[in-house]
Amino acid sequence: MSYLEPRARVRLTDDAVSDLRRLQKKDPQIVREVFKKMLLLERSPNAGKPLLGTLVGFRKLVVGDHDYRIVWRETTDDAHLPVLDIAEIWAVGARADSEVYEEMTQRVNQLKQSGHPQARALTAVISDMGRLYSGVSASPEPAIVPDFPGWLVQALQENLQLSPESISRLSQDEAQQLLAEHWGKPTQ
Repeated sequence: MSYLEPRARVRLTDDAVSDLRRLQKKDPQIVREVFKKMLLLERSPNAGKPLLGTLVGFRKLVVGDHDYRIVWRETTDDAHLPVLDIAEIWAVGARADSEVYEEMTQRVNQLKQSGHPQARALTAVISDMGRLYSGVSASPEPAIVPDFPGWLVQALQENLQLSPESISRLSQDEAQQLLAEHWGKPTQ
C-alpha cells in the first residue's frame, strides 16, 4: 500500500452532519478546514489524541485556532473486513466550555439504548454540503461485493435496489431467498 492510498473509510453520523450544517451557517470556511482534517483520517486512522472518561475509545482532532474539535472513533466495517476500518465522525463543535464533549457524552448514552448510529460516507457529505466545498475531495469508498455469482449480485441490485453494502451482509442462501420471494409475488 502506498502512502497516498486511503487506509480508512471516513463516515459521519447523522448528528455529525447536523453539526456541520450548523457550523456552516456560522463559518463556512471553518467547515472547509474540518473537511481537510477529516481527509487526514483516510490516511492516518490513528491521528488525533485519545479521549478519557466516558469517551474512552474516541479520539479528537483540533481544527482552527484550537476552537473546534472533531470527535471520532475507529471501527470495523459492516462486513467485518479487517482491512477497511471506518473513522466514524461523531461530533464537530466548539471546545468552549467543553460543549462538544458534553454533547458527545449524551450521544454515547443514546447509543447504549439505540445501537449503532447511521453513518454516511465523507464523499457524500462533502457533495451534499454544496459547491463551496467542491475543491475538497475524499476518496470514494470501495464497493463491498460478496463472493456471489455475478447474476445474483446484479439481480439483487436491479430487482431489490440493494446496495453492495447491504448485499455483503447476506449469506448466499438469504440472497437467493429474497429474490425468490420477490419473484414469487404476483404483479399488479
